[in-house]
Amino acid sequence: MKTAGNIEAAAHDDASGIALTPALEAEAERLLAGRTRDIRFSTEMNRAYRMKTWPQRSKIARAWMVWVALISLAFVPISYLLAPDSLWLSGIISGLLVPTLHACAYLVWRKPHSAGVEGLSLLLLLSCIMVAYGFLAVDAGGSDYERFLICILYANTVAIVVFNLEYAWSLSLMICTTAIFFAFEIFNPTISHKEAIGVSVFYAMGIFAATIARKTQALLGKKTFLMSLRDAYRSGALKRANQQLEILATRDPLTGLANRRSAAEFTDRLWRDQTIPKASIAFIMADIDSFKRLNDSAGHAAGDVCIQQVAAAIEQSVRLRDDAVFRYGGEEFLIVLTNATPDLAWTIAERIRRAVEALAVVNPGITAMDGSAGRITISLGVAFARDDTVPDLVMRWADDSLYDAKRSGKNVVVLSTAHAALAAERSIAVVAASQPSQSDPPPQFASRIA
Repeated sequence: MKTAGNIEAAAHDDASGIALTPALEAEAERLLAGRTRDIRFSTEMNRAYRMKTWPQRSKIARAWMVWVALISLAFVPISYLLAPDSLWLSGIISGLLVPTLHACAYLVWRKPHSAGVEGLSLLLLLSCIMVAYGFLAVDAGGSDYERFLICILYANTVAIVVFNLEYAWSLSLMICTTAIFFAFEIFNPTISHKEAIGVSVFYAMGIFAATIARKTQALLGKKTFLMSLRDAYRSGALKRANQQLEILATRDPLTGLANRRSAAEFTDRLWRDQTIPKASIAFIMADIDSFKRLNDSAGHAAGDVCIQQVAAAIEQSVRLRDDAVFRYGGEEFLIVLTNATPDLAWTIAERIRRAVEALAVVNPGITAMDGSAGRITISLGVAFARDDTVPDLVMRWADDSLYDAKRSGKNVVVLSTAHAALAAERSIAVVAASQPSQSDPPPQFASRIA
């Protein structure tokens, strides 16, 4: 891990499988600002709406087809009570034709199709069924004539309300249903032509009302879709804003490295992780030498470029998964190593020093000396943790080593021995504590006091 606290911004938002585009966002805002009855979808919006509503539409349509097919099969014995003379025709229509037609439509509605295919499949299905039952009504005759026609008219009216189709297809279903009903009703021998027209107009008005109800329901569904789309946009924008704030709070905008706050959080997590031996954690404090002179002589813009180049060199010099790099402040960097040994920590620190030196960034504020040729260099201090130390103490050791490197002439690496000295001091303290002091009472006296 070269940096800590990585946050990846979402490439795109996703609401129910719909790719949210600026065009859809603008259209949703525009349509919601107007009246509900004026909602008209563009091609792209209609495609998104149909994609979102397809699972629901498909389940409703297929459930309808299954139940109507079962009811049709159950109607065969019932038709014996209603029209026993037409039992053979009822068996063919209700027991064979209707289930077969519904099975074919069921297959069509298993996969998404265009609005035209969906509407045409239902139009053909309902029209064929109504024609079939119309002939059954003609064959039954008498009072059954009207009964069969009204029953199938009722079923088609319910279908118009249930199926979520484009308004044009719902209107087509209404027209076909009314036309077929009138075509059979006009030849009903039990009523006059005037009565047939009156009954047809009456039922046509009812079916038209159902069609308007279906249209209103569709408009409300589209408005709900637009509102969910807008909410998804706003939620996505809020999420992206929060991610950006998180990046600003944990990242250095100049170098892209994690910042000092991230360093504190990262080291706290390391110390809480019981699976990581603390003695294998090393801190490297690095500071660009004579950086203030570069700023004063070449300007802050040049200083910023220098910091970016040094940050990139440090990132390229550490291990990908085991090390983390932070911009600790100004021209100072912190590198945290895990699973490290003193030799490895020294090797990485020396690799960083050489990589920065190889950048050959000219510092006009310093004169050529000690073979540096007036170029940017970096000094580094290395310190190791112990199981009984805290991050702040290790940081202080690394910082002290950095200043030792600065006092040693800069462009060097200094490895702190504070952790070893601390271990030696504690060993001495333990030995001293195990030996009785002259001021301590003898064991016999101590036990008597207890």
